[in-house]
Amino acid sequence: MFWTIIFILIFIVGIAGMTWLFIRKWTELRLLDPESIPVPFEKKKKQELIRQRIERTGLKYVKKAHKDVLRPIGSGAQTIIRTIAGKLTAAERRYQLKKNQQATQEGDLRVIDKLIDEAQRFIDEEIWDQAEKKLIAVISLDARNKQAYELLGRVYLYTKDYTSAKETFEFLNKLSPEDASVIASLGEVAQMLDDQELAEKYFEQAVDLSPRNPKYLDLYLESILKLKDLHKAMIVLDRLVEVNPENKKIEDFEKQIEQLRMKNKKK
Repeated sequence: MFWTIIFILIFIVGIAGMTWLFIRKWTELRLLDPESIPVPFEKKKKQELIRQRIERTGLKYVKKAHKDVLRPIGSGAQTIIRTIAGKLTAAERRYQLKKNQQATQEGDLRVIDKLIDEAQRFIDEEIWDQAEKKLIAVISLDARNKQAYELLGRVYLYTKDYTSAKETFEFLNKLSPEDASVIASLGEVAQMLDDQELAEKYFEQAVDLSPRNPKYLDLYLESILKLKDLHKAMIVLDRLVEVNPENKKIEDFEKQIEQLRMKNKKK
């Protein structure tokens, strides 16, 4: 029991001694920690001066970069933005102009359709002067309206104004040089002006463009018979019979051809 007490006292004294030594040597032990070593004043001052110099130099380059790089880039960007904005504005103006023109054209088309319908009604009722006014109004809105010119030419044909009819169809023929209907109309005008050879040429062109059109074959055959060309008349009659065997004029054409044959025999 006695030795146990002595051992415990020695242990406590040892611990107390180690604690006293640790506390006493703490300042020296701190030197082993780099983070705890105080930086000398001169060294701290030097580091501060270096830091300030770096900051000044950095600021200098930042300003130079802003002047030499960022500012030109900004100016260039502004120029690009202004250019794009200008193009967008111009595009918007073009769009609005086109939109307005389209609206005007759509409005004109509605008016034109109405005028042509009214003109056609006046033609059916043989009110020629009103039909002419409506068609001229259409042409004033659309100077290249083929339907208006064709109807106007028909009005002049019906009213026997052959000079005006010829001028109208000739102009229309320039607009549509391959239109068989226009060429046939020129043939009709030539017939009315008693130019049968010219009429026959026009009708031949119309048939060439539309070989199975019975109306053009009919007109072509009439012009040939007036020129008394028996051989060509027989050929065209055969074509007419093939295309339109129900044509009521076929029998009359056959009689005319037979009469022409008899006259040629007498010669």
